[in-house]
Amino acid sequence: MAELPNFDEIVAERLTEKNKQDWFEWVKNYLISQDLWEVTSGSSARPDENVEDFARWRRINAVALHVIRVSCGPNNHSRIRGASEAKVAWDILYRAYIAPDSPPRVMTEVVDFDMAILYKAISENNWSAAKEFIDHHPRALDEELAALTGETPLHVAVKFGHVRMVEELVRLVPPQYLKILDAHGYTPLGIAASHRGIIPVAKCLVEKNSSVLAIRNGDLKLIPVTLAFRVGLNEMGRYLYSVTPLQVFKPENGSLGPSFLRGCFITGDLDIALDLLQRCEELIFTADFGYSTIENIAFYLSDSLNKSQLWFWKQWIYRYIKIPSTTATNHFCVDMQQEGEMSDRAKGLTLLRWLMSLTCNLSGMREIHKLKLQHAQATEILNLACKNLTSLNQDKKQKIATALLTAAKLGNVEFLFKVSTANPELTSMVTFFQQKGHAFFNAVEYRQAEIFNLFRGFHFRNVVAAMLTEKNNNLLHMAAMLAPASQLNRISGAALQMQRELQWFKAVECLVNPGIELRLNKEGLTPLDYFKKNHKELRNEGEKWMKDTASSCSVVGALIVTIMFAAAYTVPGGNDQTSGYPIFLKEKLFKVFLISDALSLFASTTSVLTFLGILTSRYAEEDFLCSLPTKLIIGLSSLFLSIATMLIAFSATIIVMLEHNSSRLWAFLPVIVLASVPITVFVLLQFPLLVEIISSTYGSGIFKKRVVRWP
Repeated sequence: MAELPNFDEIVAERLTEKNKQDWFEWVKNYLISQDLWEVTSGSSARPDENVEDFARWRRINAVALHVIRVSCGPNNHSRIRGASEAKVAWDILYRAYIAPDSPPRVMTEVVDFDMAILYKAISENNWSAAKEFIDHHPRALDEELAALTGETPLHVAVKFGHVRMVEELVRLVPPQYLKILDAHGYTPLGIAASHRGIIPVAKCLVEKNSSVLAIRNGDLKLIPVTLAFRVGLNEMGRYLYSVTPLQVFKPENGSLGPSFLRGCFITGDLDIALDLLQRCEELIFTADFGYSTIENIAFYLSDSLNKSQLWFWKQWIYRYIKIPSTTATNHFCVDMQQEGEMSDRAKGLTLLRWLMSLTCNLSGMREIHKLKLQHAQATEILNLACKNLTSLNQDKKQKIATALLTAAKLGNVEFLFKVSTANPELTSMVTFFQQKGHAFFNAVEYRQAEIFNLFRGFHFRNVVAAMLTEKNNNLLHMAAMLAPASQLNRISGAALQMQRELQWFKAVECLVNPGIELRLNKEGLTPLDYFKKNHKELRNEGEKWMKDTASSCSVVGALIVTIMFAAAYTVPGGNDQTSGYPIFLKEKLFKVFLISDALSLFASTTSVLTFLGILTSRYAEEDFLCSLPTKLIIGLSSLFLSIATMLIAFSATIIVMLEHNSSRLWAFLPVIVLASVPITVFVLLQFPLLVEIISSTYGSGIFKKRVVRWP
C-alpha cells in the first residue's frame, strides 16, 4: 500500500487566516489529483449495503481525512477532532474560515435516517409527515436534504412556496439558521426573492431575522431586494424595499446601492429608484461593476427621457394625459425607516393604481399613460442628478464625461443638454476632446439626429468641428464612417440607406469649418474618399436594389402597356359596321373607359421609360442623394396610377356590358368590391415604400430647421 502524503507534498504552508483562500485551493486541487475530492465534497455517497463498496469508500475517506488533518496544522486540530469523515472535516474548516457569518451546522458523521422522506414531505406540503419525521430525528433540520444543492429543509420549503410549512419550520429554528447558504450561495430569503415571489413567505423570514436582508446571494452577490427586481418579481421587490434598511444601500456598503438602482432602471421601477436617490443622493456617483449611477441613468433612461419616439397621434394623446406629480406618487413608496406604515401606504398605492386604471381603461391609453409617468419620473431623477453636479473632483468629472459619451451614443439628448448646462464648468466636457472620445463625435458616428441638432446650436461649435481623434479623423471623417447596423436597419432598402448616409455627410459638411473637407486622416484620405471607401459595399447593394426594383416594376408596366393598348382597339361592345364608331360611344361609362384606358396606357409607358432610365443610370455615390430616388418616385407613382386606372377601365367595361340587364345591381357591387381588392393590397404592400422615398427625398428630413442656441 502506498505511503500517506506528508504536509509539504500537499500545501506550501499550514492553514491560517492570511492564506485561507490559497489553502483551500491547494488542498482541493490535491484531492482532485488523487481522486479523493468526490468523498470530500459529498458527491460520492457512503454505501451502506455492499460490503466491498463500503470498504473501498472507507479507505478513500481515510486518505482524504489524513490529507486535511496533516495540512491544516496543529492549531486547527481541535476544530475537527472527532470527525471521522473527510466531508465533515472539510465543511467545519470551510465554515470557520470562508463563511464565518454563516452559523455552524451540526455535522453528523453518520446519517442514520433517510432525508429523502423529509424532502418528499416538504415538497408535497405535508406538514404532519414532516413534523413527525423532525420529532423523531431532531438533527434533520441541520442536515442537507440534497448533497448537490446543499439545501436545508427551510430552503426546500421556501423553494416550493409552501407558506404554512415555512412558518412552522421558522418556529423550530433559531434566527441564525436563516443565514445558512445553500451550495449556490443563497439564503432562504434569497430563494424566496428570486424564485416564487410569494410575499407571505418573505415576510415570515424577515420577521424572524431582518439581518438576512443585507446578505449577498449567488454568484453576483446581490441582496434579496435586488434579486427580486432582476428576475421581474416587482411586487416582491417593492415589499423587500419597504423593509430593507436605508443603511444597506449606502455607498460604504460598496455596490449594493448602485446595483439595486440599476435593477430598477432596467425593469422600469423608476419611482423606487427616485425614492432611494432622494434619500441617499450620494449614490449618484457610486459605481456598480465599474459603472456609476449617473452613467446608468444616461444608458438605461434614454428611452424614458425621449418622448419623440411616439407617433404623432400618440404624441397628441400624450400631451393631454394628466398624471399625478411623481413626487406625490413617490410618497406612496413605503418608507424603509418606519414600521407599521406598509399597509397604509400600500393601500394608498393600490387606490392610486385603481383610479389610474379608471381613467386609462383602453390598452393604448394605458401604455401612453405609463410612458408619460415614466418620463416624468425619469426627468425627476435627472433633475436630482443635476442638482449634485457642483464641487466636482476629478473622479466625478471623469464619470460625468463617460456618462455624456454614453448619452450621445444612445441619443439621450435631454440628459446631455441638462447635465452639460447644470454647471458652467461642465461645458468644457463638450467643448474639448476627452480621453475616451467626444460627445458630438459619438453623435455623428452613431447617427443620433437629436444630439446633432443640439450641436448645431452649440456656441462653441467651431471649436468642436476643428478637433481630431487619435487617427486624425475630424468631424466630417466621422460622418464618412458607415452607420451602425441598428440605425441602417430602420430604413427600407439599401438605396435609401445610402441616401441617408449621404444626407448625414452633407449636413455635417455644412457645419464644419472651411477647408476641413480637404484634410487627410492617418490613412491619407479626405472625408469624401473615406466615405467612398466605407460605403463601397453599401453602394453596390444600393445599385443592385435599385436595378432589381426597376426590373420587376418595368415588367409589370410593360404588361399593362400591352393590355391597355390592345383594349383601345377592341372596345367593349364592338364597333358599328356602318359608321365604324363604337356601339357604346354615347354611354357615360364608356367615356370613363376611354379616359381610364388612355391614362393607364400613358402612365404605364412613363413608368417603363423611367425604370429603363434607372437601369441605365450612373450609380455614383452622390446620385443616391436625389437623382436616383427622384426617378424611382416617378416610376412608382406612374405605375400605381396605371394600375388604378386599368382597374377602373375594366370595371367600367363590365358595368357597361351589364347595364341593360335587369339584375345589373347585383352585378355592380361584386365588380366594384373585387376591383378594389388588388388596389388595396398594392397600397398596403407597396405604397408605404413610395411614401418613405418621397419623405426621405423631399420631406422635412431628420434635422430640425429650428436651432436652439446654448449654453
